[in-house]
Amino acid sequence: MMSSGEFPMRSFLLLCLLAWSSAGPAQTVRESVALATGWRFQMDMAEIGEKEAWFRPGFDHSGWSQVPVPRAWDTYDEGLWGFEGIGWYVASISGSRSRPERVQRLRFGRVMYHSKVWLNGEALGEHIGGYLPFEFDVTGKLRPGEPNLLVLRVDNRPRLEWPPGAKQIEWMQFGGILEPVTLETRSRIYLSDLTVRAVPRGSGAEAECLLEITSAEAAEQTVSLRVGVDGVPRAVQETTVPAPPGVSRHRVALAWDRARRWSPRTPNLYTLRAALPGRDESTVRFGVRAIAIRGRQILLNGEPLWVQGVNRYDEYARHGPNAPRELVVEDLRRMKAAGVNFVRVHYPQSPALIGLYDEMGFLMMEEVPLNWWGNRFSGAGGEVMKEDILEYAMPMLEGMIRRDKNHPSVAFWSMANESQTQTEVGIAVMRKLLRRAKELDPTRPATFVIATREAAEHKAFADADLVAVNVYLGGRQKRPALRVADAEEVIGRGAEEYLRRQLAAYPDKPLLVAEFGTPGVRGIHGDVQYTEEFQAAVIEAVWGAIRRCPDVSGGVLWSWADYYHRRNFIVYAAFGPYGVVTVDRREKAALAALARMFGGHAVKAKPPAAPRSLAGAEKPNPAPRRANQ
Repeated sequence: MMSSGEFPMRSFLLLCLLAWSSAGPAQTVRESVALATGWRFQMDMAEIGEKEAWFRPGFDHSGWSQVPVPRAWDTYDEGLWGFEGIGWYVASISGSRSRPERVQRLRFGRVMYHSKVWLNGEALGEHIGGYLPFEFDVTGKLRPGEPNLLVLRVDNRPRLEWPPGAKQIEWMQFGGILEPVTLETRSRIYLSDLTVRAVPRGSGAEAECLLEITSAEAAEQTVSLRVGVDGVPRAVQETTVPAPPGVSRHRVALAWDRARRWSPRTPNLYTLRAALPGRDESTVRFGVRAIAIRGRQILLNGEPLWVQGVNRYDEYARHGPNAPRELVVEDLRRMKAAGVNFVRVHYPQSPALIGLYDEMGFLMMEEVPLNWWGNRFSGAGGEVMKEDILEYAMPMLEGMIRRDKNHPSVAFWSMANESQTQTEVGIAVMRKLLRRAKELDPTRPATFVIATREAAEHKAFADADLVAVNVYLGGRQKRPALRVADAEEVIGRGAEEYLRRQLAAYPDKPLLVAEFGTPGVRGIHGDVQYTEEFQAAVIEAVWGAIRRCPDVSGGVLWSWADYYHRRNFIVYAAFGPYGVVTVDRREKAALAALARMFGGHAVKAKPPAAPRSLAGAEKPNPAPRRANQ
């Protein structure tokens, strides 16, 4: 029987839902148009493009090559594979897209690495950094009724003064436009950022929603604001807020009684919908989950987290970073089947890929691309160890957190990998980055990762939430591991001794092994280095050492798949054969070893059907392989 107060409550909730649906997307003026066709490309080996004003509207671009965007220029032709230099892009934006009465911005999802942009011959600006989005205000700059010329000059050559900050870079910096270019149109008052921090509370959830409103109006206005969770009638709030010129920030609290938690085993997702009725609407996916540190333990939703992870680059064979979606999904399914619950990366990944981690249930550590900074792998001389690196590293940290903070898969922020963070400059830079990370996102642990060195020397770990170390033994020690029979005694026991010393250095913090592994070339067999059997034996020996140290929180194998290096990195080839599968995902003996370690099973690869790009690009046409690859 219905209680006396039940009918009014149900009626109220129904009215809320009807009101929400009646003020849906049809009332908004938000537009997002991908500029995905009509692009042309030209190399600039002699660096004459700016001198000759290739960006001016009257310049003849008709002879330039037609190319798909987004896509790495390395894949346009075999002759461009690994190219580091200058390339130019040109495209046309229809005048029908001009909205002078609204706010318009050109957004570039990811361009590697140093970009200069012109619109109709006018310089919009430049951007340094190849892993995160940037944008320019073009309000009133698009000419109605005529084509508008968009030109980019892109330079992917590295410099020591900006990240990664090393003479040697471990990965290929694929050149060109790697993520979509979009024309974003908004009302003059719009939602410019959403943050959702949803945590379990009993059987329900509480969510703190932080909203940023940007107004291009000259005077303050009062606007309606509605925030709610799709499919959860009780999680709706409606209010009015002031919108002064510029940026204003607002907080809305939501709660509901019964919530599905997010974890690698149960990757449940919700959608937050925020609206300024009649002006703008924005949505973001999130999960109800909490990451915390308690003494030596990392906790996920209040339970100890045991990390069974792999490092993974975002490249896939000759597709580079723009692999067909089906290939990526199949790759992640094989990782999941092997027992992997965690992914570590050396630089910010595409939103589409992180979205798959959300959906499929992978935790991840995302990292500022400060890698091997100050190291002397190529000999002494030329290193740049200055706090000036913060001019570039700090905006990269801030941009990474701003873009990816709502992804439940992102568990940790990392400031750097295997850099000279034991030096006075390194310690100061790590401390400043760590403190900024905690200011921007107090909900996630933050750390940095060191090579197989003594953690006590890296004093910024005192400011970190956990200690993260890479464990590589048996290669350059007095007694190297040369045979499979050496794996346990030299590498396994050595790793255990090393880990126990690091635990003693910071007895009040969790310890995570962020990398361990060794090369193995598919099809090469025996009991010596670089064979499939040697690789499998080494990773099992290190995993055994991790398991014998109960205060260690788990480990992250280097790596899931083989990958391409910069051409001058490794001792014998521009290729890193550290994967348990090859760069085109054929399995090695190490895949079966990984599955044994992680309690999963090895799955062979299968070809996808009707592939399309993860980022929405045209299907790549991979360049032919060289005979020796």
